[in-house]
Amino acid sequence: MIGFYVYPANQEPTKEGILNREGTKFVPWNEISEELYLESQPDGYYIMPSTYEPGKQGPFILAVSTDVEFQLNALE
Repeated sequence: MIGFYVYPANQEPTKEGILNREGTKFVPWNEISEELYLESQPDGYYIMPSTYEPGKQGPFILAVSTDVEFQLNALE
């Protein structure tokens, strides 16, 4: 089961701060997508790929498309 959460980067990620709360779902497939409209924000956003069960980890690919310039940075 995979899914993802989107948070504003200027806040600590919390359950209440999820920006895609309405569309958040976990699916038993190898791919998930969602269309979001986000306002420009100086600090950007966090995108957190997730599994439904704790401790389930594996490789993933994250793709983002937009009409404006953006940059993806990995957090360790």
